[in-house]
Amino acid sequence: MKATALAAASMAMLVAGCTAPPVHEPAPASEPEMVVSEPPVVTVEPEIKPPVRPPVSDSETLLTYVDHVRKLPAAEFAKELDTVRKLYARARTETNRMRYAILLSAPAAGAGEDSRAMELLDPLLKSADAGVRALATLLIAQIQEQRRAQGLQQKLDALMSLDKSMIERGR
Repeated sequence: MKATALAAASMAMLVAGCTAPPVHEPAPASEPEMVVSEPPVVTVEPEIKPPVRPPVSDSETLLTYVDHVRKLPAAEFAKELDTVRKLYARARTETNRMRYAILLSAPAAGAGEDSRAMELLDPLLKSADAGVRALATLLIAQIQEQRRAQGLQQKLDALMSLDKSMIERGR
Protein backbone atom coordinates (compact mmCIF):
# COMPACT_ATOMS: atom_id res chain seq x y z
CA MET A 1 0.00 0.00 0.00
CA LYS A 2 2.84 2.04 0.43
CA ALA A 3 3.46 1.80 -3.22
CA THR A 4 -0.08 2.80 -4.03
CA ALA A 5 0.08 5.70 -1.65
CA LEU A 6 3.33 6.72 -3.13
CA ALA A 7 1.93 6.39 -6.60
CA ALA A 8 -1.13 8.38 -5.64
CA ALA A 9 1.01 11.06 -4.10
CA SER A 10 3.25 11.12 -7.15
CA MET A 11 0.24 11.30 -9.35
CA ALA A 12 -1.16 14.16 -7.32
CA MET A 13 2.14 15.95 -7.62
CA LEU A 14 2.30 15.31 -11.29
CA VAL A 15 -1.17 16.54 -11.78
CA ALA A 16 -0.42 19.51 -9.61
CA GLY A 17 2.81 20.08 -11.52
CA CYS A 18 1.10 19.82 -14.87
CA THR A 19 -1.21 22.58 -14.13
CA ALA A 20 0.31 25.82 -14.79
CA PRO A 21 0.77 28.07 -11.88
CA PRO A 22 -1.64 30.90 -11.87
CA VAL A 23 -0.40 33.41 -14.33
CA HIS A 24 -0.38 36.86 -13.07
CA GLU A 25 -0.57 38.97 -16.11
CA PRO A 26 1.21 42.19 -15.59
CA ALA A 27 -1.17 44.97 -15.02
CA PRO A 28 -1.47 46.95 -18.13
CA ALA A 29 1.02 49.71 -18.00
CA SER A 30 -0.85 52.74 -17.10
CA GLU A 31 -0.89 54.84 -20.19
CA PRO A 32 -0.45 58.52 -19.66
CA GLU A 33 -3.81 60.00 -19.35
CA MET A 34 -4.69 61.68 -22.56
CA VAL A 35 -6.05 65.13 -22.12
CA VAL A 36 -8.78 65.51 -24.57
CA SER A 37 -8.83 69.07 -25.70
CA GLU A 38 -10.95 70.65 -28.27
CA PRO A 39 -9.39 70.82 -31.67
CA PRO A 40 -7.74 74.14 -32.28
CA VAL A 41 -10.10 76.65 -33.69
CA VAL A 42 -8.82 77.86 -36.97
CA THR A 43 -10.54 81.04 -37.85
CA VAL A 44 -10.37 82.02 -41.41
CA GLU A 45 -11.27 85.61 -41.63
CA PRO A 46 -13.00 86.49 -44.81
CA GLU A 47 -11.00 88.66 -47.11
CA ILE A 48 -11.99 92.20 -46.39
CA LYS A 49 -12.52 94.07 -49.55
CA PRO A 50 -13.08 97.80 -49.57
CA PRO A 51 -16.59 98.68 -50.55
CA VAL A 52 -17.04 99.00 -54.24
CA ARG A 53 -17.19 102.69 -54.80
CA PRO A 54 -18.54 104.11 -57.99
CA PRO A 55 -16.25 106.45 -59.85
CA VAL A 56 -16.05 109.87 -58.26
CA SER A 57 -18.44 112.24 -59.94
CA ASP A 58 -17.61 115.77 -61.02
CA SER A 59 -19.87 117.16 -58.31
CA GLU A 60 -18.02 115.18 -55.60
CA THR A 61 -14.71 116.43 -56.91
CA LEU A 62 -16.01 119.99 -56.95
CA LEU A 63 -17.37 119.75 -53.39
CA THR A 64 -13.96 118.58 -52.25
CA TYR A 65 -12.48 121.51 -54.13
CA VAL A 66 -14.77 123.96 -52.31
CA ASP A 67 -13.44 122.66 -49.02
CA HIS A 68 -9.86 122.92 -50.28
CA VAL A 69 -10.34 126.53 -51.44
CA ARG A 70 -11.93 127.51 -48.16
CA LYS A 71 -8.75 126.53 -46.28
CA LEU A 72 -6.22 128.22 -48.59
CA PRO A 73 -4.05 131.02 -47.16
CA ALA A 74 -4.21 134.32 -49.08
CA ALA A 75 -0.98 133.79 -51.07
CA GLU A 76 -1.99 130.26 -52.08
CA PHE A 77 -5.47 131.48 -52.96
CA ALA A 78 -4.04 134.08 -55.37
CA LYS A 79 -1.88 131.41 -57.08
CA GLU A 80 -4.83 129.03 -57.34
CA LEU A 81 -7.05 131.76 -58.81
CA ASP A 82 -4.45 132.58 -61.45
CA THR A 83 -3.88 128.90 -62.30
CA VAL A 84 -7.59 128.12 -62.64
CA ARG A 85 -8.23 131.29 -64.66
CA LYS A 86 -5.57 130.18 -67.16
CA LEU A 87 -6.90 126.63 -67.18
CA TYR A 88 -10.43 127.88 -67.90
CA ALA A 89 -9.12 130.08 -70.72
CA ARG A 90 -7.53 126.98 -72.35
CA ALA A 91 -10.36 124.49 -71.75
CA ARG A 92 -13.85 125.78 -71.06
CA THR A 93 -15.25 122.61 -69.55
CA GLU A 94 -18.05 122.59 -66.99
CA THR A 95 -15.63 121.48 -64.30
CA ASN A 96 -13.14 124.27 -65.05
CA ARG A 97 -15.99 126.77 -65.24
CA MET A 98 -17.26 125.64 -61.84
CA ARG A 99 -13.80 125.75 -60.27
CA TYR A 100 -13.29 129.27 -61.51
CA ALA A 101 -16.70 130.31 -60.20
CA ILE A 102 -15.97 128.72 -56.82
CA LEU A 103 -12.79 130.76 -56.54
CA LEU A 104 -14.46 134.00 -57.67
CA SER A 105 -17.30 133.53 -55.17
CA ALA A 106 -14.94 133.04 -52.23
CA PRO A 107 -14.61 136.01 -49.87
CA ALA A 108 -10.84 135.99 -50.48
CA ALA A 109 -11.44 136.87 -54.16
CA GLY A 110 -12.42 140.39 -53.28
CA ALA A 111 -15.42 142.59 -53.89
CA GLY A 112 -17.03 142.56 -57.30
CA GLU A 113 -15.79 139.11 -58.30
CA ASP A 114 -19.10 137.56 -57.31
CA SER A 115 -20.73 139.13 -60.39
CA ARG A 116 -18.25 137.32 -62.64
CA ALA A 117 -18.93 134.11 -60.68
CA MET A 118 -22.68 134.50 -61.29
CA GLU A 119 -22.02 134.89 -65.03
CA LEU A 120 -19.96 131.68 -65.02
CA LEU A 121 -22.59 129.78 -63.04
CA ASP A 122 -25.62 130.76 -65.13
CA PRO A 123 -24.96 128.28 -68.01
CA LEU A 124 -24.36 125.50 -65.46
CA LEU A 125 -27.98 125.77 -64.32
CA LYS A 126 -28.82 123.93 -67.55
CA SER A 127 -26.14 121.25 -67.17
CA ALA A 128 -26.98 117.65 -67.98
CA ASP A 129 -25.09 116.60 -64.84
CA ALA A 130 -27.61 116.91 -62.00
CA GLY A 131 -24.82 117.17 -59.42
CA VAL A 132 -23.13 120.05 -61.21
CA ARG A 133 -26.49 121.74 -61.72
CA ALA A 134 -27.31 121.42 -58.00
CA LEU A 135 -23.90 122.71 -57.00
CA ALA A 136 -24.28 125.72 -59.30
CA THR A 137 -27.68 126.44 -57.74
CA LEU A 138 -26.18 126.20 -54.27
CA LEU A 139 -23.28 128.47 -55.15
CA ILE A 140 -25.62 131.07 -56.66
CA ALA A 141 -27.70 131.02 -53.47
CA GLN A 142 -24.53 131.48 -51.41
CA ILE A 143 -23.45 134.46 -53.51
CA GLN A 144 -26.91 136.03 -53.12
CA GLU A 145 -26.73 135.55 -49.33
CA GLN A 146 -23.28 137.13 -49.25
CA ARG A 147 -24.62 140.12 -51.19
CA ARG A 148 -27.53 140.49 -48.75
CA ALA A 149 -25.18 140.29 -45.78
CA GLN A 150 -22.89 142.88 -47.33
CA GLY A 151 -25.87 145.16 -47.96
CA LEU A 152 -27.04 144.76 -44.37
CA GLN A 153 -23.54 145.44 -43.08
CA GLN A 154 -23.37 148.63 -45.15
CA LYS A 155 -26.72 149.78 -43.71
CA LEU A 156 -25.58 148.96 -40.19
CA ASP A 157 -22.33 150.85 -40.72
CA ALA A 158 -24.27 153.85 -42.04
CA LEU A 159 -26.61 153.81 -39.01
CA MET A 160 -23.68 153.58 -36.61
CA SER A 161 -21.96 156.48 -38.36
CA LEU A 162 -25.17 158.55 -38.18
CA ASP A 163 -25.58 157.70 -34.49
CA LYS A 164 -21.98 158.70 -33.79
CA SER A 165 -22.35 162.04 -35.59
CA MET A 166 -25.60 162.82 -33.68
CA ILE A 167 -23.90 162.13 -30.36
CA GLU A 168 -21.01 164.45 -31.33
CA ARG A 169 -23.48 167.24 -32.31
CA GLY A 170 -25.26 166.89 -29.02
CA ARG A 171 -22.07 167.69 -27.07
